[in-house]
Amino acid sequence: MLGAAAAAWLPEASRRVSAGMVSHEVPLGCIVMGLRWLPLLTCYGGPMEAPSAAAAATSDSGTPGAGVEVGSTGGSWASFVEAAFPPRQFLRNTLNTWSNAMDASGRGSMAPRLAEAACTFAALCPEEAAAGAGPGLKIEQVRALAAELKALEQPAAADAAEALAAQLLRWERGGGARGGGRGGGRSGGRAAAAASGPPLAARYGVWVPLLQSAAALLPASPAAARQLLGGCSNPACADLEGDSDAALPLRACAGCGGAASYCSRECQMAHWRSGHREACGGGAGGGGRGGGEPSRRLQLGWHTALGLTMRAARMGVRAAEEAAAGRTREQEVAALTAALEGRGTLRVLLGEELAAAVAGEALAVTAQLRALLPAASEADATAGAHADPTSDAGSCGPGQVDQGAEWWRLMTRLAPHLGTTLVMDLFPAQSFGDCLRMHLPRMPGSAEPLPPIPPPALASALAGGVLPCLERLVRRAATAAPGDTGTGQVTPELVMLMSFEEARRSLVDSTDVTWGWLPPMLAYGDPREAGALIASLGKALAGFDSVSPGLNALMVDFTSNLCTVAPTWLDAAAARLERGGALTPPERQLAGLLGAAAVAWLPELSRRIWSGPFMTQAGSVDCVMPLGCVSAGVRWLPLLSCAAAPAARDAAAAAASSGPEAPATNVAATSSGGGGAGGGWRSFAEALFPRQAFISLAVDIQQRANSDDGSRQALAPWTAEAACTFAALRPKEAAAGVGTVLRTEQVRALATELRAGGQAEAADAAEALAAQLLRWERGGGARGGGRGGGRSGGRAAAAASGPPLAARYGVWVPLLQSAAALLPASPAAARQLLGGCSNPACANLEGDSDAALPLRACAGCGGAASYCSRECQMAHWRSGHREACGGGAGGGGRGGG
Repeated sequence: MLGAAAAAWLPEASRRVSAGMVSHEVPLGCIVMGLRWLPLLTCYGGPMEAPSAAAAATSDSGTPGAGVEVGSTGGSWASFVEAAFPPRQFLRNTLNTWSNAMDASGRGSMAPRLAEAACTFAALCPEEAAAGAGPGLKIEQVRALAAELKALEQPAAADAAEALAAQLLRWERGGGARGGGRGGGRSGGRAAAAASGPPLAARYGVWVPLLQSAAALLPASPAAARQLLGGCSNPACADLEGDSDAALPLRACAGCGGAASYCSRECQMAHWRSGHREACGGGAGGGGRGGGEPSRRLQLGWHTALGLTMRAARMGVRAAEEAAAGRTREQEVAALTAALEGRGTLRVLLGEELAAAVAGEALAVTAQLRALLPAASEADATAGAHADPTSDAGSCGPGQVDQGAEWWRLMTRLAPHLGTTLVMDLFPAQSFGDCLRMHLPRMPGSAEPLPPIPPPALASALAGGVLPCLERLVRRAATAAPGDTGTGQVTPELVMLMSFEEARRSLVDSTDVTWGWLPPMLAYGDPREAGALIASLGKALAGFDSVSPGLNALMVDFTSNLCTVAPTWLDAAAARLERGGALTPPERQLAGLLGAAAVAWLPELSRRIWSGPFMTQAGSVDCVMPLGCVSAGVRWLPLLSCAAAPAARDAAAAAASSGPEAPATNVAATSSGGGGAGGGWRSFAEALFPRQAFISLAVDIQQRANSDDGSRQALAPWTAEAACTFAALRPKEAAAGVGTVLRTEQVRALATELRAGGQAEAADAAEALAAQLLRWERGGGARGGGRGGGRSGGRAAAAASGPPLAARYGVWVPLLQSAAALLPASPAAARQLLGGCSNPACANLEGDSDAALPLRACAGCGGAASYCSRECQMAHWRSGHREACGGGAGGGGRGGG
């Protein structure tokens, strides 16, 4: 009878869940019903085998298509529950509801049931779960679920959820298009990824054996369960006449020999249309007519399917644009009449958000089809092409598919029309963000030269306007005040950008992910569009310190990650030049824009380091500032300190022979603060990251960073580079700061950690620096006194073997000098690459692009500077433009005073 109750009640519970998602008033009891019955009925009909044995079919990466073996799909019970609660959409929406819209008691009561449903879905349907890793089951949500269960002292459920989160991460990192993992036979991607999959599958499949045994207690099928109810055979019967369902007068169906009975002609006709036709040998009236023609499924070719989805996307985007522009009832009638009479093109008349949701889903399906097309073409012996001949899409290497410029143009046009409310069981803005993140073209962060022409996937994205699209999302998300969309709600643009949070797991992961997609677009994109995106990211970073924590963290990640990895790329490019190579035009553009990004972003990253309280009363470090800000400073301080310094490899050793009285590297230009452009970069870096205070802070933070996620290990060589370069370029300051700025025991610990991590060269430099610090410390005399020259004892007398030490800890200096030479001539020259307002502190985020801001040239300096407002002109005048400008702040020709 419990099975009969499920057959009778679950369809209505499903309908209420779907209706509640639209109205944001989801009945909690209906969700719980779905969570309990979805895993149970999905397990019906499977063999009773332990998950550990079944999971042996899973590869070490958790290959999609091989999970916990359950034999058959469970027949009609499985199809019944999947029709009522489609697993992927239902679990995604329930996880969102659980994460965002429930109080503590509701979260606690639902957590174990949600974990059971999600884990069983992944165990029984690994193909679908792998294809939905990210869009469906979000890793951070599953991790939050595991943490909640652990707090509720439910270790078994918590362990299963943690195993599922680990499996989702493997599936996502396995590469390959998600849509392509469902057909099997893909040698790369998820199927290639791992060796410890079976233990994971056994852990998150822990509920399956018991669920299989419980499901076996139910009637054989929903139809058999319904027979226990008696009454009308139409499952949708709503007849409430009389005092009992058993008292309703019924009429047997003649076509099936009385196997079905109905309370009315309407119920008989409804049941006939909904599926009884196949089981019944007679007509709807019992007249003995045959069962009709067997149902046929239309099979579409790949190219036909692609053409249909792209056409649906075009029509949806056009409908959304027309609805946003506004139309009268008369215009709608005229358009429909013209289409019906064949006098006009076919048009879709929908509301803006619904039309946008249709277009977004069509574009997502198009991307999945294009990802599957190469594999399908290879499998088809008659297929002679690997790409759609009707489009400009083509193969772009493993895991990357060229979606075509038109696809990207439609994505760009669609973005302004998406909403945050549920439409067609989807959250359109979230789905758009997931699609955008997954299909942004990526390039590996290798030391190989960038080709002079972009790969096809990247060229299509740039031609389709991906750079202006991203800039628009950033600007609109940053300009939305907290109350613009109502309490507790967010803007569509913010929802789209928050999809990139998937990469925010650790310092190492997030830097690799960001470097994969952003620098290629900067290297090959239109310089004006790329500069405008950099400027908008800088303004969003500076303006959202406290308004939106989610966007604030995301902007810090985007900017600090790029700044952290950029010096590594510059070092590799410089090393290639020293070996006789040359930079391609995209590489030169990227080098210039990396300098522009440093000018735009480093000031705010520096402010975040120094504005927060990071020292406890005991003087130890309390790491409350974003770790990415520190890593960015650690990477750029040594690089910019070497700007325009001599590039001789032996300068450090030759100049250090007299100890700390002479610099280890010839930095005359550095000490004077001049040197033209180089002085500009050095003074810029010194103002943001004061050497002594910042290096001391960086060493402390590195030794207290988290080693579990790789952050401490990543920071170790960068911190050593910064400390050693500081000592090589500024030996007087380093000698004076022994024991306060640089402590010998900390540098030794850093060297030990580097050697244990297999970084011998960095470890040798840190050991040499520790030995030099010890010599300076033992040299005697006041630290401040050794800086005026003429001291025969003290530190200057302590280093008979100083040159070899200075050469060892100054090992990074020559390459850093070459790398710094790739940057623009000065911070001012780098700022010119950004375009827009000449005021470095400009915070104007009006419009969709920084390049579109109306500017007014400064008359005093002949138009060399331009401003978006009078306020920016006055601010720049006060901050230093007065010296460069021959006119007044208003451009009226007044003298420079």
